[in-house]
Amino acid sequence: MTDRWYVVVPVKPLPVAKSRLRADVPAWLHHQLVRALVLDSVEAVLACPLVAATVVVTADAELAEAVTRLGARVCPDPGGGLNAAVTAAAEQIGPAHPVAVLTGDLPAVRPEEIAAALHAAATSPDAASFVPDAAGTGTTMLAAPPGVPLPPRFGVDSAAAHAAAGARRLTGDWPGLRRDVDTAADLVAATGYGLGRRTRRLWPVGATVPGMQGTVAEFDPDTQTGALLLDDGRRQRFEAAAFAASGLRLLRLGQRVQVEYAPDGTIQRIAVPTMRGY
Repeated sequence: MTDRWYVVVPVKPLPVAKSRLRADVPAWLHHQLVRALVLDSVEAVLACPLVAATVVVTADAELAEAVTRLGARVCPDPGGGLNAAVTAAAEQIGPAHPVAVLTGDLPAVRPEEIAAALHAAATSPDAASFVPDAAGTGTTMLAAPPGVPLPPRFGVDSAAAHAAAGARRLTGDWPGLRRDVDTAADLVAATGYGLGRRTRRLWPVGATVPGMQGTVAEFDPDTQTGALLLDDGRRQRFEAAAFAASGLRLLRLGQRVQVEYAPDGTIQRIAVPTMRGY
């Protein structure tokens, strides 16, 4: 029977993660999207039957609390960059266990894809293996069987760097595992494989621009609650707190609005699309 793997997911603090994505989306959406990308990735790892433990390396207290609630372990980020973070976690796990590294920006990855890639990595007991990203230049997974040193070379052209370090390239049919997200265009592409539930709430199927817009379908000025008809066809209610956060004095039926979501998928703020940088 194949040994169960320890999977390391290194993540930068949310405010500084995914700088290229930050250029594509509003500030409020960037923070929530990065958080959703990580949690959807971690949840897929936790659901993989070949994984014994999931270790998230981060210095972000909010994220550490969230992944702990999911069932992951947390390793403090020692600083020094992503490769140093991976090395610290691998040393903590020890050489007796098979260790894999998964990037935390794979919102469409499936547990069965992770399992298939880990199974493929286990067929080479004397060498590390890696899964290239969709472009073929980056790396989304790096895996080393027991006793094999983990050679993290994440960064620019990491696929070539991992190959030069002796790791074997894995080329299975794992589109969700290979589709990492660095830009809004990457996120649009990932929707074709089925996004995880948190990312999907923030970036519905068919979205090509950040956020979600819709029209006011109901509004009670006394309770300040109501409902919106969103552009993706859904009808969704909002509570008084979402209206209060908008800074608006009134909503009119049929009025166009922009929606900001809370991590649980509820509407946390409504705004006129031209307001506050939308």
